[in-house]
Amino acid sequence: MRVVIAKKTLSTVGGSETFARALDRELRALGHDVALVGMRPAWFRPGIADDARSTFLDVRFGRLGAAIDGLLPTTLVRDQDLRRVISGADVVHSLAREWAGALERAARAEGAAFVETPLVHPGQPFSGDTASDLARYRRADAVIALTNWEATWYRERGVSHVHVTGVGPNLVDLPEVAREPATILFVGRKEVYKGYYSLRRAARMVWRERADARFVAIGQPAWFAQIWPILAMRDPRWVDHDVVSERVKAEALARATIFAMPSDHETFGHTYLEAWLAGLPVIAGDIAPLREVVREGVDGLHVRNEPRPIADAVLALLRDPERARWMGVQGRARVLREFTWPAVAKRTEAAYAAAVANAGLRARR
Repeated sequence: MRVVIAKKTLSTVGGSETFARALDRELRALGHDVALVGMRPAWFRPGIADDARSTFLDVRFGRLGAAIDGLLPTTLVRDQDLRRVISGADVVHSLAREWAGALERAARAEGAAFVETPLVHPGQPFSGDTASDLARYRRADAVIALTNWEATWYRERGVSHVHVTGVGPNLVDLPEVAREPATILFVGRKEVYKGYYSLRRAARMVWRERADARFVAIGQPAWFAQIWPILAMRDPRWVDHDVVSERVKAEALARATIFAMPSDHETFGHTYLEAWLAGLPVIAGDIAPLREVVREGVDGLHVRNEPRPIADAVLALLRDPERARWMGVQGRARVLREFTWPAVAKRTEAAYAAAVANAGLRARR
């Protein structure tokens, strides 16, 4: 099967970006002909690299257009350029809605099945729940959800042909380093909705009881943090890193005691899987999709994105290291059982086959 996977910002950094590259790798291992299509960025972005399987398209208005398209939910790619790169494809897979309308038009024009992984975030701006989004999901030959909760959300809105695949962890081999006794790790975009700023305020509450606790945060800063550097944390027990290599991230996970990312909005949260692979208990946001991904009291805890509940959860796990260790063991076992990339690729392959059949039925009508 010839598959085109399209993701506007096609880098090796970010959840949906690494999702695209992992699917490319695993589907090729299953014998499929896969191509990645993305946008040529207006400026350097970590993780952007040309390779034989990736095509980076220019968009309207040159670098200015690329800057706009990289920051906003616009579609400045030309339809004829998309048609050219997907010509001959059996499946066109749109990741994250960014070029979904143009990709659907191109797929229909070229006779390919159209598959979408919308990654909806209900309640968040540009979350994928508009009337036009829902109409497109209903037209799709397959819609891929990451959780059963997300699949139910689509079906309740009249979307057919919904498949659940989950995601896998993106983690290189863990180095053999000593586990630290009280290190709390955050990995993700340093945004308010991810819980980064609540975790910073929670740290001061934790230090009142555990002065030895250390917090490490890895990820791209929010845009406003670069404008107002005064927002930086001024305590040596709080360590901030920007985007780091996979090797550095793996070492941070191997050293940490607890993983905390108490998000208000997530479609799945693949970094929880990485934490579990490292044997860590996780502190996740108290929202519907994460209540499915993280099992309360089994492999993690759910808290509101507020300092006091976060601090209470951190302290509860630090006070009971055996319970924290057991949660990490349970999480690791679940990842290896349910959420490996080969398993995700097989489920995706089944969704593609169903989409091709649906597209064939539509063409014969």
